[in-house]
Amino acid sequence: MRAALAEYPGALVDAAAMTACELLENAVKYGEEVPAARAILFNLGLVEERIEIVVVNGCTDQSSVDRLLCRVQSSRDAPNKADLYIERLQELLANPSESTNLGIYRIALEGGFALHASYVDQVVTVTANRTIHG
Repeated sequence: MRAALAEYPGALVDAAAMTACELLENAVKYGEEVPAARAILFNLGLVEERIEIVVVNGCTDQSSVDRLLCRVQSSRDAPNKADLYIERLQELLANPSESTNLGIYRIALEGGFALHASYVDQVVTVTANRTIHG
């Protein structure tokens, strides 16, 4: 991935690498083989003036999918991404035994990527986009 983005500024490449790692970690952690998604799929693309990262995986755990879709929507709607991140940290302080679930908020805050997620036929697709310039 770093080779594919080598011509771009280091901060952008770092943000893309972090985003890809977070999305792939989620796919490995929560994904499973289903008829419509036998393996995790990863795609890195340069679409017009955007970096686009797509991760696809199967999942039958509706509560995990609902949590993901909610966090993605929250990250899209929040005018201040830092507020979401801080709120989640406060929840973790109150309940330290919970799974962190900070990756989606980290992608939006630190990575500057806009996220979209869908769930169809037990297949989760998460797409992260960020403009290359500006």
